[in-house]
Amino acid sequence: MNALSADSEAAWSGRAKRNVWLYVWIYGLLGAVTGITNYAMMSYYQIVAPQLVKGFNLYSSIGTLILSLLIALIHRTGFKKIMLIAPPITVAALVITVITNNVPLIIIMCIASTITIGIYDYLYPIMFAVYIPRKKQTKWMTYILVDNLVCQTVLTFLGGKLVVYFFALLQHVSYGKASALSAHQEAMHGAMLANYTMAYRWVIVIAAVLAGLAFIFALFFREKPSDYRETSIERERDEAAQRPSNFKQLMTKTVLIWVLYLVLVRFGALLVTPYFPIYLNNYLHMPRGVAATVNTFQNAAMFLGYLVAPFLEKKLGSIVSMAAAGITVAPMMILMANGRALGTGTVAVIIVGVVLFLRSGIANATAPIQQSLQMAMVSKDLRPAFSSVISLVNALMGVVSGLFCTFFLFKSLSGYATAYYIAGALYVVAGVFILIFFKKKYNRIMDVVPTQAESDAVVAEKENGEE
Repeated sequence: MNALSADSEAAWSGRAKRNVWLYVWIYGLLGAVTGITNYAMMSYYQIVAPQLVKGFNLYSSIGTLILSLLIALIHRTGFKKIMLIAPPITVAALVITVITNNVPLIIIMCIASTITIGIYDYLYPIMFAVYIPRKKQTKWMTYILVDNLVCQTVLTFLGGKLVVYFFALLQHVSYGKASALSAHQEAMHGAMLANYTMAYRWVIVIAAVLAGLAFIFALFFREKPSDYRETSIERERDEAAQRPSNFKQLMTKTVLIWVLYLVLVRFGALLVTPYFPIYLNNYLHMPRGVAATVNTFQNAAMFLGYLVAPFLEKKLGSIVSMAAAGITVAPMMILMANGRALGTGTVAVIIVGVVLFLRSGIANATAPIQQSLQMAMVSKDLRPAFSSVISLVNALMGVVSGLFCTFFLFKSLSGYATAYYIAGALYVVAGVFILIFFKKKYNRIMDVVPTQAESDAVVAEKENGEE
């Protein structure tokens, strides 16, 4: 029997629960970092390295490609080593980004931070599938995503406000005046643009400090080799040359069809989600502070969406919930594509805010369900490899979308609106796709199939009625 069985309440109340709670704190801090890097950082890049923004998906996907290779190493290294190495690199990348004007170096730092921040999104599904009893997994997937999102939302809101606040201080104007100026970044020149840029740099430094705190929490994490692999260390050494077979074992019909689904959803998402700040600020000409508020409400909707995930899984099943979410979002994407037709001023802000609120809530309501479902499809030994494949898919879609955006879609600002049409269509196709191929077999898989969070011995006992 494995040293740790997540089916054991005794084990769950000890080291396992302690590690999970430590990760809750760490992932919350990373959410705060993401609240800055996903929004303020993108606008900062627009100033100091505009060519990076146009090809952002391409560059971030290079990082995700490297990340996919690192995820496969979890089977050998475990969780803690990664959590101790990633934060210092993140801090260095963010600090270098704000002290240099060298565009190639900024791009390299962007890639580095993509890796060290993004790896946390792949650690917890593997970890939780081991540490947490099966019946509690979807709830805890919800908890961890809510934790991350709440911290991200707070920093998204404060990040935009702080940029305007610091800009007002540096420019020696009122907050209201600074906010109005921020709506037309393209009109800034000289000292004003320099002050606006410096305001962003100060906010990015805050993100570096938060990443440093994540390192401190990781020091208290305690793990054993049996947490992240089934076999002994000696057997791992003997079979080192055969490790690629893990990827061969993933070449099943189920995995391949699931990957096709991920391709559709990921490509659609990459056309719109990284560019929310630019769509609101540059395309719709919303003031920077107002755009930050809209993004904050969007994150609040994600929070509510995560909370209803366990309810959706119970009532509709995993696959039906995911398909329904994607199909329902499509009309909202069409409305966003026509954002300029909604007018200007307060009315436009309210309408766009409501649409984004609904879109984000519905689109993200099934994220905890998807994380649990994916890990239930494969064994503990295959989870790092499977997560690596998922990361690789994300990277490849990032490259494709990056090239598509750079050389075709974003040739003009209207491309930021066209992206919503394309994404909406892809969501509908993806929803229908999984209903056809997955509903019958996997819609209720979390209700009837034990996951590898339980050891092989525990599963055998249950099958033989020896509990």
